Amino acid sequence: MKKNTINNQDPSLRLKILIIGDSEVGKTSMLLKYTDNYFPESHLATIGVEFKTKELKLNNYVINLQIWDTAGQERFRSITKNFFRNTNGVIFMYDITNKKSFKSVKDWIRDSEINNFDFKRILVGNKVDLKNKREVDFNEVKEWSEKKEIESLEVSAKLGINVENTFKRLVELILGNKTKTEILEKFGMDEKKNISTTKLTKANNNTNVNKKSNCCNKG
Repeated sequence: MKKNTINNQDPSLRLKILIIGDSEVGKTSMLLKYTDNYFPESHLATIGVEFKTKELKLNNYVINLQIWDTAGQERFRSITKNFFRNTNGVIFMYDITNKKSFKSVKDWIRDSEINNFDFKRILVGNKVDLKNKREVDFNEVKEWSEKKEIESLEVSAKLGINVENTFKRLVELILGNKTKTEILEKFGMDEKKNISTTKLTKANNNTNVNKKSNCCNKG
């Protein structure tokens, strides 16, 4: 079986992803499971906003994910809204054992729609390993999310169920059907540097031409 190895010649992309949801739905746990394959047994509330990075290979691109873990407490809501503006993708997370957390995530999604933020979305129900305590019916979630045209799935941050699939699918949605040129122009790390350098070089060349022209026109 061919390994999915990273080739140094593959173009590098950078994407910013946000995880939104109430406190204690498992945002930090899912982030740590994905980036470090670690599940914290005790809960520590996220204060403000924190982020971790993860590199993956997809469709012949080396993708550097910057994943932001937001505080779910209401007093940090304005901070989280500000992060919507420069985000490529958002994971809206609720706890399948907490009906209120699903209602809250609907409010987060409504907020993002009101402000017309330009990012891809995916709806995630965490703690599927606690099915015996379920309060949120997945069929209800699916029906609602389909009306909103948002993909939905359930995960277990503790067991790692669907964790990698969630991030991979969100990246696929972000890249979409864009051409390679469009992808590099929008997300490319090296491409942006090259474009900036090219513009700077052209500007310098134009300046030199103008200087010569002014010199020769004197008299």
